[in-house]
Amino acid sequence: MTAAVKRGRRPDPAKNAAILDAAHALFLEHGYSVSIDDIAATAGVSKQTVYARFASKEELFEAAVRSGADELMGAMFKASQHASLAEALTELGLRYQDIILDPRRVSMQRLLIAQAQQFPDLARRFFENGPGYVHQRLAEYLETECKKGRLEIDDPAEAAQQFLGLVKGADQLAALLAADDGGKARGRKEKIKRAVDAFLKIYRT
Repeated sequence: MTAAVKRGRRPDPAKNAAILDAAHALFLEHGYSVSIDDIAATAGVSKQTVYARFASKEELFEAAVRSGADELMGAMFKASQHASLAEALTELGLRYQDIILDPRRVSMQRLLIAQAQQFPDLARRFFENGPGYVHQRLAEYLETECKKGRLEIDDPAEAAQQFLGLVKGADQLAALLAADDGGKARGRKEKIKRAVDAFLKIYRT
């Protein structure tokens, strides 16, 4: 939820995008300790410009996490327009794994988990605008597919959770614990396809 831009001046979408891109990259690289000054410098704008759009670092963090989730779901919806349901879900699964197993995101999750008790609101913002938001958008997508008659699901939210669980498997936990390469070995696409096949066997009409 961005702050209102000063009266009489329209927000510049290019500046907003630059700020979010810079914030997303720097939060991933340095964690929450990154400063607004650094974000502004990377985005090529002033600190005042950042605060004209985002009232606090917390708001900017929330928006940056949400933008990453939007990018994932946007790619999935785009794929679904020109592909079969199985192909669209496979594309989503692959992109979702790319995100959750990215070393920078794994590092950020470790940091958030370690600091969750001390900074519960920060952890909540991350979950609601990252994993929770992806789950919500996927549930909406599955509900739309039900209305088209391609799926038969009583509880789209539960089905979305099941799908993401199949895709993650134990790979995310292994990455968080640095137990292995996070599932990036050969055959990953085949593994995702098997997860999609299992999901569709339950819910495809």
